[in-house]
Amino acid sequence: MNIKIKNLNLAKKTSIITGGCGHLGASIAEKLSSCGSNLILIDLHEKNLNKIKKRLEKKYKIRIQIFALDLTDKKQRDACIKNIKKNYKTVEIMVNSIGMVGTDNMKGWNASFENQSYEAWQKAIETNLTSIFFLIQGLYRTMNKSKNSSIINISSIYGVNAPDWKLYEDTDINNPAAYSISKAGMIHMSKWLASTLAPNIRVNSVSPGGIIRQQKKLFIKKYKEKTLLNRMATEDDISEPVLFLASNMSSYITGQNIIIDGGWTIK
Repeated sequence: MNIKIKNLNLAKKTSIITGGCGHLGASIAEKLSSCGSNLILIDLHEKNLNKIKKRLEKKYKIRIQIFALDLTDKKQRDACIKNIKKNYKTVEIMVNSIGMVGTDNMKGWNASFENQSYEAWQKAIETNLTSIFFLIQGLYRTMNKSKNSSIINISSIYGVNAPDWKLYEDTDINNPAAYSISKAGMIHMSKWLASTLAPNIRVNSVSPGGIIRQQKKLFIKKYKEKTLLNRMATEDDISEPVLFLASNMSSYITGQNIIIDGGWTIK
């Protein structure tokens, strides 16, 4: 067997994906299941979770369990942790793609500096940082049993760099402070966890650049001009490096933040 293929084989492994219904979470679910991993998908929307479950189970002949819940709610999160610990001897992979992003419509979120609200700030910190820390805390012993587990946290280039406000001129997009600050915290949290959970659990983060969706042409044009590769990212651009970090191909990598931005951060 080709070594590369062997090291990408995730058969008999189980992967938790938070934010499993999101654009990126669904792409990551596709990549991990294509390599044989069973899945535990966590997100808010049961209907969307069931659609993904049905499609991937049929396509890849894997097993998927879904949890429709709000991970920022301690009671719901604790119940989810209890269920996973009861039903799984080990969990080898966890990918945290849950997060409040720039397109969330909570009042006081996608707003100018002076209009960003306390409530939106708190929700972002709870969603992007706190909920993930306590999910990992609740499940690390289960992951530790495999002796070769991997946690990948999805951060952002804005956890590394301050925003370039010229990108947002004449658009309806903002860059909330709590987004950048929570994503910066996630990078350092990943390093702290890597140090704490070694040697049986590797912990890394990835920091994607902007992913092309339905942004206005003006924003896309200005963003592309700021990258070396002259384009925005796709979901595959991010989910394939996540697959690498989940697999044995990255078995000597921990405590790192991998920036996936087409060269945006060096211009």
